[in-house]
Amino acid sequence: MASTDLITYLNYMSTWDTESDGNIDDIIKEQTLFINVGDFDAESAVNSEFSELESLAMEVRDRTIAADATKIAADAAAVASIWSFGLGMAAFAALEATAIIEEKVISDKSKELNNKLQTADTDISNKIGPSVANYVAQYKKNNNLIASKAPAGLDTKTCRANLMQFMAEVQRKAGKLDAATFRTYAESARIVYNSSEINQVYDALDELNLSAKSDADVEKFMNSLVGWTPPAAAKVGTELVRGISILILKNRLNIATKTIETAARDAGIPAEEVGVSAFEAMDAVGKFAAAVVVVMSVVDVVFNILDIVNVVDQCKQMCNDLENNIKPKYKEYFNGIKSASEAYKAAINPSKTTWKTVSDVAQYGGASWDNHIETITGTSVEAAKVHAEANPNITFFFFCRQPMYLSADKDFSANTAVFFSGTPWYGSAPQCDSYEKTSVTLLQTTTA
Repeated sequence: MASTDLITYLNYMSTWDTESDGNIDDIIKEQTLFINVGDFDAESAVNSEFSELESLAMEVRDRTIAADATKIAADAAAVASIWSFGLGMAAFAALEATAIIEEKVISDKSKELNNKLQTADTDISNKIGPSVANYVAQYKKNNNLIASKAPAGLDTKTCRANLMQFMAEVQRKAGKLDAATFRTYAESARIVYNSSEINQVYDALDELNLSAKSDADVEKFMNSLVGWTPPAAAKVGTELVRGISILILKNRLNIATKTIETAARDAGIPAEEVGVSAFEAMDAVGKFAAAVVVVMSVVDVVFNILDIVNVVDQCKQMCNDLENNIKPKYKEYFNGIKSASEAYKAAINPSKTTWKTVSDVAQYGGASWDNHIETITGTSVEAAKVHAEANPNITFFFFCRQPMYLSADKDFSANTAVFFSGTPWYGSAPQCDSYEKTSVTLLQTTTA
């Protein structure tokens, strides 16, 4: 039922209202570091790290014979390392480590490979740069805290996504994020969650979910939401429940943004509560969660290797999966974090820069490209705008929806943004759209 999302959200956030300032500050620090990871090149860092991993894996493969008792992934470190962004496998490895290690004689080269696997994510982060390394370190530091507060059955990915959404809502509505403000909202979540009054909203969400979701149905829900009154002690209960309920309409019930905005306005809900930035924050959190899922899914690859009984085949499979399965997932994770970070920053601290969109064109290949500033791959239009807003020299960019070849030195893949100063000289490019700054207010970097 649609009410489940609201119940889950309020339940988890209600556990934070008595948390210490130090622990809340650690969560806020992670969010701040996430916002400020900036632009970076994940491709070369991942390629460099996996070049070393693959070299070690091939050496283990080439030395392994059928009679060998070694299993290259039997060391708990090999399993726990790739799961180092999550929690489940780390716990499994800790429980099973002694039995696994005593069961098999692990060769020196296997240990070397396992040790390298154990530090893979940290090594990649360090190669990318301090902003990413600091974020990953804080992320991992907070894992146990975040999991410790989870109600039964709620996975850490959902817990973290709820926290990210919660902090975005606090910043948007309170204009600041510190331990005291965080706790005020968490306290309201607890009071509302434990109240009988919230059942009215649960019922209205479920009724809308079971309806045809027509304009009239959405309007009826909005009127119910406006008519709902939280317990008096829940200082920010109204805005907290309204904000998340409206996001559930879009995210869970797939109701069009325009329909939501119209119904909310007609019901008397302030425009800022259903503004574009609210939905942009939700979309950014969705991108973040998707990136985490990608890197956590690597454990399935490791399990498949562990399931191979023949040690020679297991070694071969490790070599194959490092190159063809695990490495692409790490690239997707880091690029996903970069894109989600820029979108999240834009949502909680929206710029007043306005843009003119020019469809199906790009900078003419035969023009002088002396005004070309830079090219970023693996990005999105939203992230490219955030990047451009932070650089006053950039006046326009084109974004490749599909690959585009202009010349040997102008060969662009899909999801690539190409930035310029000055005035554009367009040529037809059905694979691309261009975006021109029409007014500029620089996006400010959020700090703790």
